[in-house]
Amino acid sequence: MLAVKDLAVTYGDRPVLTRVEMTFPENQIIALIGASGSGKSTLLRSLNRMNDDIAKVDGQINFHGVDINQPTANVYRIRQAIGMVFQQPTPFPMSIYENVIYGLRLRGEKKRQVLDQRVEESLRQAALWDEVKDRLNTPAQALSGGQQQRLCIARTLATKPEIILMDEPTSALDPISTSQIEATLVDLKQNYTIIIVTHNMQQASRISDWTAYFEQGQLVEFQPTDRLFLNPKEQRTADYLSGKFG
Repeated sequence: MLAVKDLAVTYGDRPVLTRVEMTFPENQIIALIGASGSGKSTLLRSLNRMNDDIAKVDGQINFHGVDINQPTANVYRIRQAIGMVFQQPTPFPMSIYENVIYGLRLRGEKKRQVLDQRVEESLRQAALWDEVKDRLNTPAQALSGGQQQRLCIARTLATKPEIILMDEPTSALDPISTSQIEATLVDLKQNYTIIIVTHNMQQASRISDWTAYFEQGQLVEFQPTDRLFLNPKEQRTADYLSGKFG
């Protein structure tokens, strides 16, 4: 479904990613790990064209065989199909209901029955429905941090993406909320491909099926998670996992 070939990203005259080649397995959780500045978040943002105005992106990002970096690519449709959840929960200053259907309203959907159905479906998928079903018209910003992040996941799911990108989605949350988000992601991979940037190696080992290790803009190693953590091919990967640097 998604693959990058010879991908390079440059900010001004500073290369951030160099010649990255990856094929992302479908209906799996793929963790991107590495020290700060290794390029993993830059890769994530490139996968739905979020680096367009701030960086030069070379190489191919093929989604269903079509290079999304082509000038003729429809960026709006790309971002519908490849959704993003950010590090800090970002509920809009409106009700829980209106947050979930925000993308659908932008698309022009007006049928109340359709909107109601998508709200319930998305909140159930994000494991939030039972907690908020009786207060859908209350402000989203009154929710707890963990609930806000699950609401942002529901908002992404409402537009029915195929891939969900997540940039440190639990770094601002307490352990209980983190556990709830992780359980939600494991359930969601039945229907979605999830690519997550995390500094938390325990999180990567707990929930991901595949893990990619980045160092100084290079993809060092990409393997099934258990294999990468237990028997890395590269010494640089072993050094990072053992805490020798990073």
